[in-house]
Amino acid sequence: MSSTFEHSVSYPFSAAALWNLISTEQYWRDLLQATNAGHGSLESFSLDAGEVTVVTVQGVAAENLPSAVTAVRPGDLQIPRTSVFRLAGDAITGTMEASVTGAPATIRGDIVISGEPAAAVYTGTADVSIPFVGGKIERAVIEQVGHLLDAERDATVEFQQD
Repeated sequence: MSSTFEHSVSYPFSAAALWNLISTEQYWRDLLQATNAGHGSLESFSLDAGEVTVVTVQGVAAENLPSAVTAVRPGDLQIPRTSVFRLAGDAITGTMEASVTGAPATIRGDIVISGEPAAAVYTGTADVSIPFVGGKIERAVIEQVGHLLDAERDATVEFQQD
């Protein structure tokens, strides 16, 4: 069974300004350095006809994981993540998908970014296929995704101010 989530963040600049950032490879390198230094890597970046596809691997150190997670999957986590963004008029739409290497855990979602100032809304599901504890781990995954999206927002705002 999957758990659903919705998470929103806002920016003090327009969706167009955000597109100018996310459509550059250097933004993603800087974002990983700011939010996942030492654990994250940019695997690929492509920009083609108004569509950005970004593949990263992010990591979470075992000491930062809830005990429900480390009881089932000890050690640090490696999280391959693919995000696709499309420029659609004055808005950005997209999808995200992530998994946990060596564990039956996935997260999928949709992204809509619009407005001036921009607001990003993430909706999706987390699915952990482990009997009895899957729901508890899904909630922990969703909580961590919220923290990550907030950290990415904060780093993006800082980049825009520099």
